[in-house]
Amino acid sequence: MAILPNYKDIVELLKKGSTIEAQEKIMELREGALELQEENINLKKRISELESELNKKKEIQWESPFYWVVRDETKNGPFCQKCYDSDEKLIRLHKIEEGNWHCKSCNNHYFEASYKPTNPVVRVGKFRSRLDSY
Repeated sequence: MAILPNYKDIVELLKKGSTIEAQEKIMELREGALELQEENINLKKRISELESELNKKKEIQWESPFYWVVRDETKNGPFCQKCYDSDEKLIRLHKIEEGNWHCKSCNNHYFEASYKPTNPVVRVGKFRSRLDSY
């Protein structure tokens, strides 16, 4: 942005009778004021966006193996660790069974400590088999 004309300079031009030059300086001053007003609006918008982002991050809490959003003591979630850590996206997990959660976005599975598989897989040598198949 160019340097704005000084008010005193405009007054001096008017005293000298240079009204056309004074009018040009007044127009420059108006244009500069509009540019500053637009910049001010954009900066206020950006500040609001950053404050919103900061408040959102304050609400996100990590409880292994998930993220939760906590607002006013209300826990919302769980959300995918990978999706949030890599892209800062809060992707809600889907419960497959008690303690077993799945992200439909990145296809990861998360297991709570309380998880007990209903159909466990055991390894026998190179082969895997289901216990209930015997």
